[in-house]
Amino acid sequence: MIYILMTTHNRKEKTLNCVMSLKRALERQIAKGNRIVLLDADAASSDGTPEMLEGLKDSTFDVKVMGIPSESYWNTGMRVAMKKAARMAADDDLIMLVNDDVIFYDGAADKMIKLLKEKSADAVVGAFCDSLGSMSYGGVKQKSRHFARFELIKPGKDKLCDTFNCNCLIMKKSVMMQTGNLDKQYTHSMGDYDYGLKMKRKGLKVISSEEYAGCCDDNDRKGSWMDRDLPISERIRLKESPKGLPYRDWYHFIRKNYGLLPALYHSTTPYIRIFTKH
Repeated sequence: MIYILMTTHNRKEKTLNCVMSLKRALERQIAKGNRIVLLDADAASSDGTPEMLEGLKDSTFDVKVMGIPSESYWNTGMRVAMKKAARMAADDDLIMLVNDDVIFYDGAADKMIKLLKEKSADAVVGAFCDSLGSMSYGGVKQKSRHFARFELIKPGKDKLCDTFNCNCLIMKKSVMMQTGNLDKQYTHSMGDYDYGLKMKRKGLKVISSEEYAGCCDDNDRKGSWMDRDLPISERIRLKESPKGLPYRDWYHFIRKNYGLLPALYHSTTPYIRIFTKH
């Protein structure tokens, strides 16, 4: 059995496109009779997303929507879905953590599952490109042991990951239980990087997909806290918003994974960038 874990909020069309592409990406698993269960944590969508997902149920594809508060974001929603999967799934069942803005290529998840088995890996990360073909998300390599500096790992054979963007991660339920849930201190982002670093500390083998698993455009810097054309006060407001780089979450991530001095350094550098208009 395969459990797909997702969190949603008011982007019905994107969510539908993602799920339909996922069905095509898992075509071989479905043909083999493997049952698929979508566990969705929905943050009080008002656009009909839960009803749409419920309507996708069939003999091989089940859907369970769990309502969460409207102010919840990705990290909170995925924690709820992972708790549900921990109760429902058997140890050998597969767990897929998926972002609902991804469009999977046909057969891509089948290839990732095959790779998971052939390489005796603990988890496989899907690499994704944007609509222009440039890499946008996927496995990540640490560039420093002392500072939070990372680079994306282009897909290919035997590419080990230090951490990852969690647009798609596939692992057995037993691996999820060994790693534990996402850290509750995070609101939206950083929970995935933190989770990957946690897996690395536990000695778990995480590899990248050998080719792009699908398409997912990167977040646009225009209109974000990194937009140099915005006033300083607006950039600070956006930085401290849940989808920005909130001080509490960012400090916690660095302090936990790198130590006190790097946390103090990295906590101040975003403000320096803003005030110097970089």
